[in-house]
Amino acid sequence: MTLERPIRKNRPRNKSVPFFLLFVGQALAADPVADCDRLAAHPEDPQKVTPGLDAAQIDYRAATAACEAAVAAEPANMRARYQLARVLFYANQNQRAVEQMRIAADAGYVQAQYIYATFIVRGRPYAPKDICLADQYWRKAAAAGRQSARVQYVRHALRDSFVGCPGAATWQQMRAMLDAAAKDAAGIYQQALVEDLGEALAARLPDAAHAAWRRCATELGTPPDQPVRLRRFGDTPQATDRLNALILSGEKTITATTPWVYASDRAKRPFEGGYSVMTDAAGIPRAVLRTTQLRTMPFDQVTEAQSQYEGKPVRPIAEWRRVHQEHFDRTLQPLGRKWAPDMPVTLERFEVACRAP
Repeated sequence: MTLERPIRKNRPRNKSVPFFLLFVGQALAADPVADCDRLAAHPEDPQKVTPGLDAAQIDYRAATAACEAAVAAEPANMRARYQLARVLFYANQNQRAVEQMRIAADAGYVQAQYIYATFIVRGRPYAPKDICLADQYWRKAAAAGRQSARVQYVRHALRDSFVGCPGAATWQQMRAMLDAAAKDAAGIYQQALVEDLGEALAARLPDAAHAAWRRCATELGTPPDQPVRLRRFGDTPQATDRLNALILSGEKTITATTPWVYASDRAKRPFEGGYSVMTDAAGIPRAVLRTTQLRTMPFDQVTEAQSQYEGKPVRPIAEWRRVHQEHFDRTLQPLGRKWAPDMPVTLERFEVACRAP
């Protein structure tokens, strides 16, 4: 059992008490924190120090006593406060549970932030009624990497739960949440949920992009309710500006992606005849593109016959391979993959269908 507070070897000895009893007393004083972890940790808490227990496995009386003692001994131990709040909630001591959960959440304990927001959304007794507080706590937990917070935030945002909340996540921020969730998805069911949310988010473009698409659809006489992708070229503002300029000038009419990226996120998958709204780094629409041709092949089989549709500096095949190897090494790293000579690449030919005003 790990002690939360190591025994100080140089601590002055009380000569009226045998030394071995002092050691035992110090160990027992630290035990409540360890017992709280052992009896009340949640299996999905990213900051837990023990495997954790499901609700049905918890001895509520013993866990409550251990965690109350732990909090009394170390008021700043927010893991113990979260675990105390957990067992109080299961024991229907809702007022104390909400109070302790809020303290741990406000101190930055990630699991408490996620659960406190869940209390609010589900209308638990004594939880605040302000849905915008849930927005804030879930966003904090999502930013700290809590997978369920990422998924729940986007799920509820798509239900318009956070409309009017100050600082609510933008479309691009929710897209980033889902990209991170896709990387960390565990199992086929979680992957399917993230994919479904990605498709739902893709169907709900940001207001400016949606307006740009509707104007273009009207101009082209095409149905405005068909799926449209939002896309940004380049992974820095400078690269985005440079690539957008090449596309708008007509010099660049092809781009290379990989099925490794969009295989787990159908919202990013290109389709022949499909449309996409091209934005700058700030998310402002610059054009609507139409995909005219797709061809997937191994990276090392791309030839200068394909690379000639890139911008002039990248048209020599040796330079195309160098630039795109660096690009794929960067973009595939979060997915746990890396560039390979025989990796699949999709060459997407496109045209500018409409320019943003």
